[in-house]
Amino acid sequence: MPKYIFTIRAGHEGNRAEQAAVLNDDAAALTYASELARELVQSDERPDTSWLVKVSDEARSIVFAIPFFPACA
Repeated sequence: MPKYIFTIRAGHEGNRAEQAAVLNDDAAALTYASELARELVQSDERPDTSWLVKVSDEARSIVFAIPFFPACA
């Protein structure tokens, strides 16, 4: 199973956090990224519309990126 790296860019400051997960495929990575975005928005007092989750594969090639707010709709 492939390993995916989820990089979170929070706010205009460019704060970044990374998290890795081994998942079945890109569809599972999209679901994981959406859930991660929802949890982070719900736990933060001042969500920012510029927040983004970037998903990369093991080689650090970007698979896709999603903004937080559409993921939370």
